[in-house]
Formats: sequence, C-alpha cells, structure tokens
Amino acid sequence: MTFGDYIRTLRTDRGWTQPEAAGRAGIEQSYLSKLETGKSVPSGEVYDKLMGCYGVDPEAMIDVLVPEELERLREIDVLRGAMLARSEREKAIPRRWLAAALALLVIGGAFIGLSQVDGAHPETSYTYMSDGVVSRGAGLESEPAVPDEKTRFTTEMRGPVFSEPTEAGGVRIWRLVGSQQQWRPARFGWALVPGIAGVLAAVGCFFLARRWN
Repeated sequence: MTFGDYIRTLRTDRGWTQPEAAGRAGIEQSYLSKLETGKSVPSGEVYDKLMGCYGVDPEAMIDVLVPEELERLREIDVLRGAMLARSEREKAIPRRWLAAALALLVIGGAFIGLSQVDGAHPETSYTYMSDGVVSRGAGLESEPAVPDEKTRFTTEMRGPVFSEPTEAGGVRIWRLVGSQQQWRPARFGWALVPGIAGVLAAVGCFFLARRWN
C-alpha cells in the first residue's frame, strides 16, 4: 500500500470528505489531494498533522506500507526513527535465538556428560553367612559360642572366610556361600534424556536464528 492509499483509506473509514479532512488537519485540500494520489510527499510537519488528525502512530503505518513507499518517506524524522528502531529490534531477534542456542547447547552437553559419569557396568554381589559369634582366640572352624545366624550381601570380595570383632568381645565368622553377577545401571543415567532434549532445542534455536538472518 502507498502512503496516498493509506491516508485515503483512513479518511474514508472515518466518513470524512476530502475538504473536511484537510480542514481537520489544517492543510490545503489541493495538497491533500496530491498526497492521496501520490503526486506529492508530505513534509515532516504535514505528516505530523495528518497522523495527529487520524490518530495513527508510525508503527501502525510501517506495517502496511510497501518498502518502496517507506523509502520515499525516509526524510520524515519521526518515521525514520520508527523504522530504525524496528530494524534494531529485528536484528536483536537472531542474536537472542543464538544466545539461547548456545546456552541450551552448554546445558545439554553438561547433562550428557553427567550421564556418562559412573556408567552402567557389570557388578558381582557376594553373599556371606555367619552362624554366630565365637570367643577371641578360637579358630575359624570353631562352633559358635553364641548362635546368631546372619546374612550379608556385599560387592567386596573378602575371601572364602573372614572374621570381624564384635562389641561384646567375641569374633563373628563370615563364610562365602554364593555370588551373583548383575548389571548395575548408570548412576546418573536419567541425565541423558534432558541432555538430548537440550541439544535438540539448541539445534532448533540455531535454525530460527538463521531464518531471522
């Protein structure tokens, strides 16, 4: 849309005749006619009068005028300022997307790295049993002085038989009765999902930043 078409549409939407609109804006009807037909370009003063009369801000007009027409009106200070401000805002958009992409990439990479710490691996679990407590100095094959059967599961291999002192002054004898190998999951395996999601989101932000450029 041209500037002339724009102000003519504003006038007709309000139901004003050309002489009435010119009178409200404080300009000559002949001048308004030239503006509406595109034969003339308004000065900054006339532009202010027209926009004040119609109650329209520069941003609203920038949205509908074709680029060629905006270039013709670039000498109007108010309009030029509005166009420069919009240009700066549009330039800032890809920078924001790029910053978001870098932040998400760092966060996603950190989560993926965390998921690899203490990764999944096979682990052997040993089962030890004790029939009770024997007196200090007694042999490992001695009968328990205090029968007290217990079972212990541990990932530490301590040999077929080992002993531990008790608080009561005796010794508890532990004997290996079995072992089982099982797959231990990664300690921080849960971090892989948000990590991948962060990287994918970063790729999306990079794409949007490129589109805006």
